[in-house]
Amino acid sequence: MWKKTWGLKEGFAIGVVLIVVGLVLQFSLGAVDWSLLKWPVNIIILAVFIVVAVVFYALRSKVSALRYLATMSCAVPALVLTALITIMMGLTRQVPDGQQATDFLGITRMLSFWPFVLLYAYVAFILSQVTLMQLLHFKCRKMPSVLSHVGLLISLLTATLGSADMQRLTMTVNKDNLESRVFDSNTGVMKQLNIAIKLKGFTIHEYPPKLMYYDEVSGVMLPENNPATLLIDDAFDGGNLQGWNIEVDKVIDEAHPVSANDSTYYEEWHDSGAVTAIHLKATAQVDGSTKEGWVTAGSYLYPYQLLKVTEHQYIIMAEREPQRYVSKVEIVTESGKHEEADILVNQPYSMGGWKIYQLSYDVDRGKWSEISVLELVRDPWLPYVYAGIFMMLAGAVLLLFTAQRRKQ
Repeated sequence: MWKKTWGLKEGFAIGVVLIVVGLVLQFSLGAVDWSLLKWPVNIIILAVFIVVAVVFYALRSKVSALRYLATMSCAVPALVLTALITIMMGLTRQVPDGQQATDFLGITRMLSFWPFVLLYAYVAFILSQVTLMQLLHFKCRKMPSVLSHVGLLISLLTATLGSADMQRLTMTVNKDNLESRVFDSNTGVMKQLNIAIKLKGFTIHEYPPKLMYYDEVSGVMLPENNPATLLIDDAFDGGNLQGWNIEVDKVIDEAHPVSANDSTYYEEWHDSGAVTAIHLKATAQVDGSTKEGWVTAGSYLYPYQLLKVTEHQYIIMAEREPQRYVSKVEIVTESGKHEEADILVNQPYSMGGWKIYQLSYDVDRGKWSEISVLELVRDPWLPYVYAGIFMMLAGAVLLLFTAQRRKQ
């Protein structure tokens, strides 16, 4: 089998050997601990990788096995096996970072699974040999391929080795004072940062309220399998809910209850704990009887209000669904620099090398929350990953142009 001219069979054999070695390491050493690759360990590994890649390429003319690393017969089996194990990861529910795998082998934590890591390292090394060959025998017409291979190699190495240096911390800020303490969930300890944040205001923008029909006996919204809803927005001019014609007289976005003459009504009140209140009239389609009153979804301060229409059935307001969360914050650096920013979900604010995300809030108080939980993320290797991606995109664009030119 092992001849000087190696082919696909040898390529698959090498991949299988790597998987077996990976399984041995998995059972003997446990999952890969990426935290051990923090700076400067990762830069040392990168330097060793480059040196070994250059030495192997320099010896390829004397050793046929090293020459084989830059061939399609070597690359195709490696890519096939890597693709298969990647598909396995996609089909398997993965546990969050920092948790133990839930299966015997460890495939539910694939990024730390030794066979997965070894196969990707093998692909990266093959890629390094191909890249060196293209760079040392550079031709302009091969520029798209060169950019694609160099970009892929840079992204693969920096994303993998740089993952240990990424910091993901949480900070709970309030309106009382500047906060610089953060919690590291990986180590379970509090740290001090070189930036401090103070909450100036927290807001939840909500979708319009919805009315639903509730049955007290069954304890479910009706119809049971597909509850009906009425969206009370600016365009609402009446609707039907389970045989009741609904007319809305008044909608108060922020209100509080007022008791008078053995009845309760709602007035505008823009303060913590305010509720959305709707005054409506429900007319039965069967006999024309009417029910009238207020409905609210309640808040941490006030209970909800229902409109009873039959002995065991009610018209209720569902809890308003959040549209977006906004934390208005003041950020101060060690140098005394002050900045104010609005931090939204999926719209982080960048400062001092950190990306600050909206993570959570006081759920009990809702939009009246007086705290905001922020996530601070720092990844010093990310610019190099992006550089590699942009190189791959440039290679793809150039490939389109050169392909069209060759066609003409």
